[in-house]
Amino acid sequence: MRAEDANALALSCVHAVRPQWRAVSAARDAVHLPEFTLLHAGPPFDDPRKPSAPVRSSAVLCCLYEGWARDEAQAERLIEQGDVRLECAQSYGAVTPLAAVISPRTMLVEVADASDPDARAWSLLGSGAGPQIRFGSRDMRILERLTWRDTVLAPALDAALAQGPLDLFALARAGLDAGDDLHARTTAATAALRAQLAPRLVSGQHYADIDAMLAQTPLFFLTLWMAACALMLSATARAGQPASTLVVAMAGNGERVGIRLAGAPSRWITAVAHAPQGSRIDPQQQAAAAPLTGDSGVIDAAGFGAQALAFAPEPAQAFEAYLPDGWRDRQARVHTEPHSMFAHLPGVLDAARVVREDIAPLAAIAMIGADGRTGLLGRGLYTAPPELFARALSMQAAQ
Repeated sequence: MRAEDANALALSCVHAVRPQWRAVSAARDAVHLPEFTLLHAGPPFDDPRKPSAPVRSSAVLCCLYEGWARDEAQAERLIEQGDVRLECAQSYGAVTPLAAVISPRTMLVEVADASDPDARAWSLLGSGAGPQIRFGSRDMRILERLTWRDTVLAPALDAALAQGPLDLFALARAGLDAGDDLHARTTAATAALRAQLAPRLVSGQHYADIDAMLAQTPLFFLTLWMAACALMLSATARAGQPASTLVVAMAGNGERVGIRLAGAPSRWITAVAHAPQGSRIDPQQQAAAAPLTGDSGVIDAAGFGAQALAFAPEPAQAFEAYLPDGWRDRQARVHTEPHSMFAHLPGVLDAARVVREDIAPLAAIAMIGADGRTGLLGRGLYTAPPELFARALSMQAAQ
């Protein structure tokens, strides 16, 4: 079958998905994560005993949180000796932001397809503003946030969702209509989510704290939308089209950037990653930014994020100095036809179009410190190398 026909069939499966936030559950139950196993973003590490510094820092904190280690030094040894294993989150059907590491106790959001409830994807449940596991630092205050997330927030949200799932397309559209790109900015989508959750939470004992957290965490919707985009793109596998050139993952582990194509969804094609470029929260902060880290490029590959900047004035202005010439027209040329629910945006990223047009795809993703200590530096843009997509096509053609 021709690639164009294979892509059309795969795209029809993407467009049939209707993502809903259905539940919150621990990773040990949701994705059957075994003890002494941690999940990281991006492709597998060449040596999981020597992960990138931000991922290592998050892994150390998770070892402490799980009670596997009594201090940082012991956690480091467990990782270096391979007693605690670091594996790729996407192999478990999960996506995780930046340097966030998922441990068995980690609470995940579960997003399911209303058209096929057995089709599911998972991502991290946010823990609110302030120090976060996703920033890849050793800030011990993160452990307190994880405890609150897993013992207070998660049960309350799961009880709220027991009253019925939430339609993520409706929330995404509310966000886009109010200037979100759904990656660098999810302020309006989060506000719409907060409004829907309020009547379900109002009778709970922690309602005030949870409502205040949602009000203070404008990116709370991000991981829900990551899971929704992962769910949509994973539907390409149901088409069973080995000739499809649609991109179903674009992610980094802090060392390498990787993509997966619909034609061979279990195979990562990787290259050395470089760091996103963008302005810093503190202009005086000179710490080096880590190479691309995180699974959230799935949002941009699905046609949102950097592909929605033309309709998101605030992040577009923030990125103005880092956007390539002609980005408004050029980026759409490497994506398919749009989704009927988001007709003003590009569709799914297509590796064949990237190579044919010789246009580097963009992803909007935060910058974090390469040292595994500094944490969040600011918002940035990542430019994916076209030669990575060319190599993926060559490998697919050789099969």
